[in-house]
Amino acid sequence: MKSNKIKTGFVVKFSQLLMKLPLTVILALGGFIGWMTWKIPNKRKKIATRNIELCFPELSKLEHKNLVKDNLISTGKGLTETMLSYWAKTDKFIGIYKFSGLEHIENALEQGQGCILLGMHCHSIELNIRAINEKLSKKGHMLVRQHNNKVYEAHVDHARTNHCGKTIDKKNLKELFISLKNNNPVFYMPDQNFSYKFMYIDFFKQPAATVIGPSLLAQSCSSPIIPWFGFRRKDEKGQLYWQITVQKPMNYLKHDEAKIGLTKMNKMFEQQIRMFPDQYLWAHRRFKNHPNGTNYIYKDI
Repeated sequence: MKSNKIKTGFVVKFSQLLMKLPLTVILALGGFIGWMTWKIPNKRKKIATRNIELCFPELSKLEHKNLVKDNLISTGKGLTETMLSYWAKTDKFIGIYKFSGLEHIENALEQGQGCILLGMHCHSIELNIRAINEKLSKKGHMLVRQHNNKVYEAHVDHARTNHCGKTIDKKNLKELFISLKNNNPVFYMPDQNFSYKFMYIDFFKQPAATVIGPSLLAQSCSSPIIPWFGFRRKDEKGQLYWQITVQKPMNYLKHDEAKIGLTKMNKMFEQQIRMFPDQYLWAHRRFKNHPNGTNYIYKDI
């Protein structure tokens, strides 16, 4: 335990020091880490390759290879973006963010019932959440999955609560409802593999274990569910910026049967991912739970 505490403390301190470098250097370092992940054989590369081959069957072998490369480079950048979200000063990144649709969140807060901010796991997710919270009149809380390394989790939770006020374990529905009752936005990313309270819903034409939580929440509380998305982009001069787009509330989750509503939700995620396929978390075993058995898709990896 003591050894883990020392090692984790060193990693955190080193990461904090890295965040003092210029933003371009930080992202370049992340890209290099991702490039090394692509060059060196490893399990995450194999998982990303399998997912991309399954979800984009229309691409050629060369296009698959190039997308895997771009995805792993983006994954490396996402690692440093996560560090930025935890330990960088706000003025290092907020100036190159662009926002649209934030009024949908503010309108919901004016109604006094909170709202659920439904997103997905693109590489910039943590930094995007911090950026949104910098713009809201009331900071959004976060539903999270805790790290296995409890020492690191303590550092991360402290960093997150500095900009979001509160983190909520993804299974703690009581705390989620308390946040909504107190008129807080709550960030919720339901697009990863789930092994409990799920349905198999198609995602890129693959059966994906999809949590039924969004449907249950929509039908059991009056808080609107508002989708939002954030991606890295470049302007006409080739300059990097992050674009956050907040959409109108998803009323269909309140009225449709669970399977129909969740199918529409996954289709919405697909549409966004297809615009920037390199920036999605393909290194995650999205299809781990499968009708043919756990790890059926990844059993040879």
